[in-house]
Amino acid sequence: MAKSKDTSWVPSGGVLVVALVCAVIAAILVNIYIGYAKSAYELGAKSVLQLTDNVPLGTPVPATHLKPVKIPGVLLDAFEGAIAASDKDTLVIGKKALRDLRKNQILFYADLIENEAAKPYVLKPGQQMITIPIDSSASLGQQLQPGGYVTIYGDFDLSPDVKKPDIQQEIVMKNVQVRSLGGSTEPVGPRGRSYDNVQIILRESQVRQMMQIKTLLRSRRFTLAMAGTPEGTGAGEPDISKKILDLIEKPRGGAAPAMPPPPP
Repeated sequence: MAKSKDTSWVPSGGVLVVALVCAVIAAILVNIYIGYAKSAYELGAKSVLQLTDNVPLGTPVPATHLKPVKIPGVLLDAFEGAIAASDKDTLVIGKKALRDLRKNQILFYADLIENEAAKPYVLKPGQQMITIPIDSSASLGQQLQPGGYVTIYGDFDLSPDVKKPDIQQEIVMKNVQVRSLGGSTEPVGPRGRSYDNVQIILRESQVRQMMQIKTLLRSRRFTLAMAGTPEGTGAGEPDISKKILDLIEKPRGGAAPAMPPPPP
């Protein structure tokens, strides 16, 4: 009589199905964990600039030598002062290297010769530098750098009845260049910087007007919005909005102005 083949070691169909299901579940859990770990590692990541080729001392940085790379949030402290990728066009391209820069290195603000906007500025006759308070909760972080252009907004009560406020946000000035942030001309790194005031240069008559406008603000603080280069060719010096000037000259209730209008 022929011996029957011993198949006791072969798992049954049910066991195979269970094993297969467990393997699939394990693979899914591993992928979920890897995704979670990757997300936690990249939390708060910032894009900075890396060089793709050498840039000798004194040589302008070309656009072809730059690429963005992400720095995980947990490592940002080690890269304080690295140039944000968003500053590539405005603060990097065409700026001269302060030292020999090597391929693959992360680019820092200190690697470039100080741009013109951040250098000490000699006031022209009829100009004054003024500090204006801003809403720090609406800070633009690393996006706003010394020399950048902004639109200045303010929250005003436009109601003619003092008992029925009508708060509206209005443009105060457009195309205003910020000379420094919180009194500092140092570039803002990827982690941003906290500040509650900025310095701008205006005509003497405008300085007095801005002081009057500040007293009309609901919070006594202005709000800034990033702007591109001044609108139009030869846009010239920024002007205060006519609507806001009318608020100075015709306060609520039709009373006489708190201060006489400044000389032209």
